[in-house]
Parts: sequence; C-alpha cells; structure tokens
Amino acid sequence: MDVQIDYFTITRKQIDKLLGASKARDFIMKKSIFSITVGANDFLNNYLLPVLSVGARISQSPDAFVDDMISHFRAQLTRLYKLDARKFVIGNVGPIGCIPYQKTINQLNEDECVDLANKLAIQYNGRLKDMLAELNDNLPGATFVLANVYDLVMELIKNYDKY
Repeated sequence: MDVQIDYFTITRKQIDKLLGASKARDFIMKKSIFSITVGANDFLNNYLLPVLSVGARISQSPDAFVDDMISHFRAQLTRLYKLDARKFVIGNVGPIGCIPYQKTINQLNEDECVDLANKLAIQYNGRLKDMLAELNDNLPGATFVLANVYDLVMELIKNYDKY
C-alpha cells in the first residue's frame, strides 16, 4: 500500500494544479471516501505461506506479526490523513482459513476451515478495531468506519442455503 500512497501523492499534486491548493484540499476532505481493505495477503503470502513461513513463525509470534501489521497500517492511514483524506471505510480481514487455497493445502474437508488462519484474522481484526477508534479520537475531522467483512463472509459460509 505504500506504493499506492506514493501514487496518490502524485495525483494529489496534480489535483492541486488543476483546482488550486485550497479547492483541492476542500474537495478531497469533503467529497472523497477512501475504501481500504488490507491484511489478508500479509497473512496468506507471508506468515501462513508453506515452507517460507515456517522461519517467520519461529522467529515472530502471532502477536508480534499482528503488532507490526497494525503499526504499519496506522502509519499508512496517518500518511493519507496528512494528504487531506478524512473519510475512510476500512474492511477487516475475512475468514482466510475458509478460502479454498487454505483448505486445499491443509487437506481439509469442504465444511472445515483452518483454525490458525482464522484466529490470526480475528486477532488482527480486534486490533484493527481498536486502532481505528484511536485514530477517530486523535485525528481531528477524520472518520474511520469499520466494515466487518469477517462476520459477513462467515454468515454466508455457515448459512449459504439462506442465500
């Protein structure tokens, strides 16, 4: 996401040139919504990746990995705030232990999910919720709304026949 924010920085400067700095700032602050969902790939392609992740899991506890993710995400959101972003919708991590890839590599049945992956998602989601509340309190004029992807997707998985 750091590279995407770099691109937004460039775009932000272009908007300044088009509208003027004051109008650009007003436009971004009042009429823009930043929708962001991150985290799943950090777990799937790093911490939970077979073979490569074994060393990471040995050298870093789940708590430390989640702490690093939250710390980095906080810095990214603060950076966007400094670029005049004020309205955010942040999706939490869904039940990544229930995706076909995780079920296949862990040789699970159709109705089973990978416990470790879902526990990591739940742990991250709790920390994310706390962090967004903290940012709402500490960044004047900002609104961070949490989109509960985890519960929505779990509802669909558990009660698919209703839908």
